[in-house]
Amino acid sequence: MLTHRLEAIRMSAAAGAEARGLDPSRPLTDADRDFLRKAWREHLVLVVRGVADLSAAAQMDFCRVFGEIGARARPAETRHEPDGAPAEVMYVSNKRENGRVIGSIPDGEMEWHIDQSYMANPAKGTCLYAIEVPREGGDTMFGNLYQAWETLPDDLRRAVEGRKVVNAYGHGGYGIQTRDANDPRAATRSHAHPIVATHPDTGRKLLYVNRLMSLRVEGLPEDESDELLFRLFDHAENPEFRFTHKWKQGDLLLWDNRCTIHARADFDKTQTRHLRRFSIRGDAVT
Repeated sequence: MLTHRLEAIRMSAAAGAEARGLDPSRPLTDADRDFLRKAWREHLVLVVRGVADLSAAAQMDFCRVFGEIGARARPAETRHEPDGAPAEVMYVSNKRENGRVIGSIPDGEMEWHIDQSYMANPAKGTCLYAIEVPREGGDTMFGNLYQAWETLPDDLRRAVEGRKVVNAYGHGGYGIQTRDANDPRAATRSHAHPIVATHPDTGRKLLYVNRLMSLRVEGLPEDESDELLFRLFDHAENPEFRFTHKWKQGDLLLWDNRCTIHARADFDKTQTRHLRRFSIRGDAVT
């Protein structure tokens, strides 16, 4: 894919493309914006390598190519960002200042999830900029939910057609799923979405479930719901549907949160992993 000086180089068969010839620190032309939107629809995940010292303002301008900047979804009491940081920013970081972590989701692995899937209007996209990364580990893995639906066995298609799944915040927290349906956070911060959703821009169907936050299928007994969900999770996480991004300092990465799941690999907690995150405002899942 080529327009003017820009290229989108495919990074895996499932998802992911490197956008070359782009400098996000400079104002973008209309042609640049058109190129980025088309590449994002096609590849689901866009990566710009080696962006030195990208400011928060420039990262926000990049995000605005794809929509409005979204508000932070997590409660105010969980905010750890430094004073003076933009209200919409979240640092995914284990970095410490004055003895306390300055970001969120600091250490360890994270199970497969869709950002804000517990909300009525989950984020359209999520954008991360790598300020500092560990020498090894901390990779982010993405799964293509179009492919998950298109390859779903017929018996599972019949089982999920027309059904909704409840997704809950705090359902396992940010990390490993506990599946505690009695957790009060699961009752206060949850929302049901169609299991078979349609992407608003492409019109393609996708499988909208994720292991970290999908709690139960509406209208099914708990044991049947669990059996169905775990079959769906296992299918959606098939390695054939994956793209794994190995972070380098200066990477700017944007993923389509409507048609991908993502997860994080573990890393050495003695090394710093410090990324700046913005989300793009989304609409209802249909």
